[in-house]
Amino acid sequence: MAQAMAARAGTVTRGAAKDGVAKGGVAKDAPANDAAAKDSLVEDPSVKHAAVDIVKEEAAEPEDGDRQFVTALARGLQVLRAFRDAAEMLGNREIASRTGLPKPTVSRLTHTLLSLGYLVHDSEGERYGLGPAVLALSSAFLRQNSFPQMVKPFLQDLATAVQAHVALGLLDGLSSVYVQLWRGQGQRIVLSSEVGYRLPLARSAMGMATLSSLDETERAALMLRLRRDGADGARLDETYRRCADEIATHGFCVGIGIWHQDINAVAAPIQAPGGRGQFALNISGPAFLLTEEVLRTDTGPRLMETIGRMRALGIVD
Repeated sequence: MAQAMAARAGTVTRGAAKDGVAKGGVAKDAPANDAAAKDSLVEDPSVKHAAVDIVKEEAAEPEDGDRQFVTALARGLQVLRAFRDAAEMLGNREIASRTGLPKPTVSRLTHTLLSLGYLVHDSEGERYGLGPAVLALSSAFLRQNSFPQMVKPFLQDLATAVQAHVALGLLDGLSSVYVQLWRGQGQRIVLSSEVGYRLPLARSAMGMATLSSLDETERAALMLRLRRDGADGARLDETYRRCADEIATHGFCVGIGIWHQDINAVAAPIQAPGGRGQFALNISGPAFLLTEEVLRTDTGPRLMETIGRMRALGIVD
């Protein structure tokens, strides 16, 4: 996950088509006749702070009294998760705020991570950024997991065909993490999310697709964790039942404003050969372009056609 260091929730950007990703909002480069709809696509504070909320949700504490759980290690990793961008520099106070850890604890952790190369500091030594050791771990992940590279040409073609973002996500804790993302060639309106961006399971179509791919025991345990971490139980159950029914019938589910009121998406579970990780695909874009009708009659079927072609070639199970 060389790019997974850049996991930032942000505002809107406009950009050309290429592999990669950007921040967590919507671009406003729309045709003139879409001006009214475009003007409604403003930054939502709930999206801006989503990554912070997720860091706190995935607190570094053992579950069910697990005596093998090393809390100190988990807290150190929680500090690394607090960085949403490879270039972001944070002080101990900001890290403590994002993680919910006491500031003295954060000070000891940043000192240790700095000594090991997982953090670097600025010239004044008061703010920290991600270090080269994080990049080494990310590169190792990509070398060991070739699945994102295998699906790349198919999903790039899909992104160009639908003129929207196509993302491959992997289950991690209470989130789906973007492992790779593609923009359509010539795509003018772009969402801004980066590889490494974390979509909350309870509030995204990709999350619902991921939950549907789990066996009943795993799903029940994860749903319980989501409720304990503040998810609205009734809404979670209702959204999951609807999405699970859609996936059983059509292979994909539709999310209308689940993650953000101005962003719609369609998602489907996808299985890497050998069952290595719980993956899901989504296609997302501005709600005034990817309407529910478009998602159900065009975008969703195109997604399933692409998955079918990859399955026929043995790329996915």
